[in-house]
Amino acid sequence: MSEPSPNSLDSVLTDVVSFVFKETHLLIRYEAVLQQEFGRLVPTGDGDAFEKRMNRVVEHLGGPPEFYLLRNDQEPPPADNYPEAVLREAFEVFYRARTSVLRAHLFMAGSSLLAEQPDLIDANEEAKAIFLKKAQSAFWEHAEAAYIRLYSFWDRIGQVLDFTFFNIRKFDQNGFTAVMDRIHTNAIPMNNRLKFSTSWKRLRSFQTSEKEDGLKWLLQRRNLVVHSLHLHPIGTEDEGVFKSQFNHLDAAHREKLRPREPDEEVRLLVGQLDKASKHFSDFLDIVELTPSRKRESYL
Repeated sequence: MSEPSPNSLDSVLTDVVSFVFKETHLLIRYEAVLQQEFGRLVPTGDGDAFEKRMNRVVEHLGGPPEFYLLRNDQEPPPADNYPEAVLREAFEVFYRARTSVLRAHLFMAGSSLLAEQPDLIDANEEAKAIFLKKAQSAFWEHAEAAYIRLYSFWDRIGQVLDFTFFNIRKFDQNGFTAVMDRIHTNAIPMNNRLKFSTSWKRLRSFQTSEKEDGLKWLLQRRNLVVHSLHLHPIGTEDEGVFKSQFNHLDAAHREKLRPREPDEEVRLLVGQLDKASKHFSDFLDIVELTPSRKRESYL
């Protein structure tokens, strides 16, 4: 039986399957060998306690408990599955963002190594230059996806808070910041425990911070990517576009938004991921400071 042509559909699909498997496996291996901890929502070695807390938060918001006893002739009581579903959505988006950050980190390392040692590629000079350009471009694509997903995570957190404080299930386009501002205006004056809690203060400080590890900066970087300019090194030919998009900002603030060198971009992404993981506990504290909706029918 003859071997399939390298450009046949069967041959290409075989390579596709191999690529998909290898990428997943490589991301796991890459994270394992890095001397760096990527933020996560579930504390390492504390999974059981975290799961119990999440079950408690779901019940607090009116969702069903993890377990309850029924007689043989009983039907389960009516359940509000929205709290569990919206929290699960936040989890899923966080880990997609985390994977995007890790993927950007991997492509930064790989493209930087190729730039320093082009002889790692067994090809002529023209082909080497093309491969390097494609690898560097792929890094910026993954960085863009990471910024968008990191901010999307915070919008999912805003969705939970909107339900928690205002019983709103239909989430509008205003996002996390609008919900936090509404809590600050309407709920804080009536809830001293919340007003003086360190968790609220930390989350509010993060929300209003324009530092590179703050949410305002993340929103501006996300808006840059979504609405204005794809991430790439800003050359002379792009300087006018970049300045005109942000001429309403002072020069120092505008420079904060300027795309950096790949290793610096990765540092910013990892820092934002770390903030998301650390402030998730503050978010849970804030939810638990609200009046409980725990259903008596489960007690």
